[in-house]
Amino acid sequence: MASIDPFEKPQIISHVQQSMNYTLFDASWVPCSTKFVVLGSHPRNTGALQIYEVNKGGIKLVKECEKPVSFKCGTFNAAPTYQRHLATGDFKGNLQLWDLEKLGSPVYSVAAHKEIINCVDGVGGLGVGEGAPEIVTGSREGSVKVWDPRQRDVPVAKMEPMEGESSRDCWAVAFGNAHNAVERCVVAGYDNGDIKLFDLRNMSLRWETNAKSGVCGLEFDRRDIAMNKLVATTLE
Repeated sequence: MASIDPFEKPQIISHVQQSMNYTLFDASWVPCSTKFVVLGSHPRNTGALQIYEVNKGGIKLVKECEKPVSFKCGTFNAAPTYQRHLATGDFKGNLQLWDLEKLGSPVYSVAAHKEIINCVDGVGGLGVGEGAPEIVTGSREGSVKVWDPRQRDVPVAKMEPMEGESSRDCWAVAFGNAHNAVERCVVAGYDNGDIKLFDLRNMSLRWETNAKSGVCGLEFDRRDIAMNKLVATTLE
């Protein structure tokens, strides 16, 4: 039996590389397919959305479009598998849902924030998590909002600094604890290292800590079970 060196560093192997002529901000696999979506910003500050397909050891561009506002983030996590609608956040604070087969105009759009949407996550779609499909957004203005695509214009929940409190740039959001139809939590990470866990059932702050460095990524081990592990990625 071959022995495993516990001190050997893990390796990440690059299978395919592709040069781009714009700034990339996010990428997501299209559910139940060999395709993925890339989001970003052209040098003229317009939005780039491209769909690629893995094909014979390489990748092939199958569709692309350019929108008036740069894209910052995206997720498929709130969409049913048969729809596969992409939720995006842009530099002007707009939350939009896109049908990848008809990219002319979004199927849902709301002016979610006054400033850039840095992060977005979803739950209730793709057969993962109990309860209604919802989307959470985090913005530079410091607010975190939860949206139901069936309810236009008004968020179902909003977490923001109290009047007089200084606002911090929200860099990361994630859903968790969606193991039944009523339980659901949102965790948010901020540029100053704050991590805050919000209970959406009781609309209360359930737990908080500080990671001593800007939080750029958050993820529960699984969003559809009673929460027990949370991974936070920081700048340092």
